[in-house]
Amino acid sequence: MRKKEYRYVTIWAEDAHPEVLFNAYSCKLDIDINIARELIENRLDFCGGQPVYVMVDFTNVKSVTKEARDFMNSREGGLQGILGGAFLSNNVVATLFINLFLKVSNPVIPAKFFTSKAEAFKWLDKIKSERAQLV
Repeated sequence: MRKKEYRYVTIWAEDAHPEVLFNAYSCKLDIDINIARELIENRLDFCGGQPVYVMVDFTNVKSVTKEARDFMNSREGGLQGILGGAFLSNNVVATLFINLFLKVSNPVIPAKFFTSKAEAFKWLDKIKSERAQLV
């Protein structure tokens, strides 16, 4: 397993799923545009700029500014190098926030919310195989 801790996020790739990056944010994180930019830099550093699927544990996020949300949902910002993303949380507030974000922002990459890591993996495997059939 490869793993690296950054200021606001821990990122790792498990041996069983090397093409999926896990992102776990620091506790009670308020994400503004500067933190959003740093989070993207961290991910790009970890994956060496290679395209990846991500599983983001959103449980510890306290808030995200509109500017940060817009940046994270842009191809030149947070979507750089992402082939698909699964959001994971069992926190009621984070669940509401993510579901609202996905409905309103309509991401240009496959993205979905889960409360189960196993279900998130099943979905990521499905979109990976669909993408492989297109290539």
